[in-house]
Amino acid sequence: MFENECVLNEFMVEYMNLLVADIDESEFDHQPIEGFNPPRWTLGHLAIYTDYALRATGGRFQCPKQWHRSFARGTTSDQTPEDLPSKNELIEKIIDGFSTVRDRCQQMDPSAVAARHSVPFLSSTPLTTVGHVVSHLMTTHFSGHLGQLSAWRRACGRPPVEPKQAAETKSSNIPKP
Repeated sequence: MFENECVLNEFMVEYMNLLVADIDESEFDHQPIEGFNPPRWTLGHLAIYTDYALRATGGRFQCPKQWHRSFARGTTSDQTPEDLPSKNELIEKIIDGFSTVRDRCQQMDPSAVAARHSVPFLSSTPLTTVGHVVSHLMTTHFSGHLGQLSAWRRACGRPPVEPKQAAETKSSNIPKP
């Protein structure tokens, strides 16, 4: 199950690594435009949403509770605590979280995938099943936030990144699971 979503998710994890590879920890909270989410908030948000994908596949949350309070839907970067997770911690949680989600997706029972989801803020959307929610978290939700990281890069004067750079990045010091 979820063969296409798994391939797309792996592609997006590589793209995320490219987007943040040249961002120094000292820049991780910079807002080039008021209201723009900086990289730390965006990655924190993606990390906790791997937990929601894990839960939807029958797994357990892996991120600290404080991350859920700081990076949840509706929070802003000015609400983050003093004890912020590092760039590497966030990237590792996203990589590990999505790796586990992809593994769990391969083992899901078709009846669980077809079951009605219980996400209140998605209840009036076309997403009606657990499978829809898992697919969304692995692909469209993830890609939307990667677009924000890309826009942040451009607003800070950085060049765009290309997927073909992934092979070069794999040999860099970006943490891998």
